[in-house]
Amino acid sequence: MQHFFTDQDISGDHAVITDEELFHQIKHVLRFEKGGECILMNGKGMKAHAKIENIDKKAIIMALTKHEEVKPSDRKVNLYIAISKKPATFELILQKATELGVTNIIPLVTDRCQIREVRNQKRLLYIIKEASEQCERAFLPEIHEILKWDNFLKNKPSGKILTGDARMYDLKLSELKISNSENINLVIGPEGGLTDKELTDVHKIGGKIFILGSTVLRMETAAIAAMSIILCR
Repeated sequence: MQHFFTDQDISGDHAVITDEELFHQIKHVLRFEKGGECILMNGKGMKAHAKIENIDKKAIIMALTKHEEVKPSDRKVNLYIAISKKPATFELILQKATELGVTNIIPLVTDRCQIREVRNQKRLLYIIKEASEQCERAFLPEIHEILKWDNFLKNKPSGKILTGDARMYDLKLSELKISNSENINLVIGPEGGLTDKELTDVHKIGGKIFILGSTVLRMETAAIAAMSIILCR
C-alpha cells in the first residue's frame, strides 16, 4: 500500500491534505480516486490507515483508522559522509542511507573534499522523503548542517566511531562486534579517501578503521556496503 508523509495531524479520525506537492502526487501522478486507500505518516513514528472520502480542486479529505505508534530504535546509526565532487554521488548515498535505516546524516568536510558546500537542500530533503515513503520507514532521517573535520574531532560523537580504508586498517568490518544498543558513527571519506593524518585522528579519538574487502571501492560503494553490514545484522 502506498505510503505518504504529511505535516497534517493524523492522530484523529480525519485528515485534510492541502499541501500542493502531496495533493498533486496523490491526485494527478498516482491518480487516486474516492475510496482509494493509503498509509499516512508524520515522520515521527505515527502511522494511520487512510481512505479518501472526497477530492476537490484544492484538498483531499481522508478518513483515518488503525493508528499505529512506532517506537524509535534504542540505537542510532549516524552517517558522517564527506561531500562528494559529483552531486549525484552524494544524492545516491543519501537515498540508500535512508532506505537502510540511518538515523542522522551529517555532511562532512575533509581535507580532500573538492566541494565544501551542499547544494540544493530542497532536493536533498525531497530525496529523503521519497526514499522513506518507498521503504515505509516511520521516522524520517535528519540531515544536519555541514561539519568540518576539526569540529568533528572536538565534539566526537558517543558510541563506536568507524571508518574504512583499504591501506591502513584494524580489522574487517564483518568481524566487528556491535551491540544492538550502542550508537554507531560511520565516517565515509571523499573520492581519494581520508588522508593519513585524518586516519590517525580517528585512532586518537578511539575510533576503528576497517576494510571491506580486497578491492578499493568508490565512496558510494563503500558507504552502501558498510551501512548494509552494520544495519542488516
